[in-house]
Amino acid sequence: MIKNILLIFFYFYTIDSYLLKLYMHDNKNFNMLPLYRYWNCVGFQKDIKNNKPYKFNVGEIPLVAWKDNNNNYISTLNACKHMGSRLDDGLICNGNLYCPYHGLKHTYEDKCGDIKIYDGKIWWAYKPIQNKIPTIPFMNSKKYSTSYLKIDMEEDIPFCIYNSLDLNHPEFVHNGLGFGSSIAPENYKYYIDNINKTAISFDYITKNSIKAINYHMKIENKTINYNEVIYPITSWSKVTSINDINKNIIIGVSMQPLEENLTRWYITLRHNYMTDFIGKKIMVEATKYILNQDKKQFSKQIKNKNLKKFISWRKALKYENHMKTLKEHFNNYQYPKINDFINDLYIDKW
Repeated sequence: MIKNILLIFFYFYTIDSYLLKLYMHDNKNFNMLPLYRYWNCVGFQKDIKNNKPYKFNVGEIPLVAWKDNNNNYISTLNACKHMGSRLDDGLICNGNLYCPYHGLKHTYEDKCGDIKIYDGKIWWAYKPIQNKIPTIPFMNSKKYSTSYLKIDMEEDIPFCIYNSLDLNHPEFVHNGLGFGSSIAPENYKYYIDNINKTAISFDYITKNSIKAINYHMKIENKTINYNEVIYPITSWSKVTSINDINKNIIIGVSMQPLEENLTRWYITLRHNYMTDFIGKKIMVEATKYILNQDKKQFSKQIKNKNLKKFISWRKALKYENHMKTLKEHFNNYQYPKINDFINDLYIDKW
């Protein structure tokens, strides 16, 4: 009897999964679910302390996380179920979180959303639609050195993502000591691998300043580049020299919406050359320089949502064939609002 029930369940689960995938492939507006149903990067693993709640937010949704006695991670709303006090100043004792107002105990039974540690970062989602968290390549390779950085950008999630696959801005934004060049990229190709991935590849001229920084990589004239976006909040790029194809630098960005026009970037920097102390320091500082060039441009972006929607994409440039697909992915993007989240909690009888 139990075996038959399990077989029936598996059958309908398989059919439902197949129909969902079919629908998502055929429907350009597959991304109808709110951002909080996807895995959101909300910090680095080192940010969670044993004796203090970790405060974070996904858009307007206020949350806290802590570790229990078994080093399991728990997250809940940053609001006490008794009289609404914030919990980020609460006390952690015996793996439970106590409200600072009246001492009400919060346990695993009070959890809101799921929280995981993956690749040195903290990830949170409410009823996640996927088990798999977006991966930055070479995560477990001992040949690669990994560094982590973060920076806040005055822009919303969609335009941060567009920036990551934009081939035209480096000439103007990443000039000076940056990698940008007035010489056009070559061998531009784009890829739509599946419903949530968009990627480009291209060859790019290498400036003397970049050659000097990358002193352990043989670079003559060009680099081979691959940039990928994993919907909705992850992007990564790989840079390799045509003359030294076994050496790579990977820059991954996992994004967190702090405000409508403020996005935190959690940077994963990996490279399998210049892995000594000085080399790693140079790589980090060069990455910071490039990120701050983006930050400066984002500060110049218009902030009015209606004006941005009205004016943007009225004209197009070269090397933007992939942008059409990328924009379609974000057609239904909504900044996470607390009222929408509360409505879902009501429906789920949380």
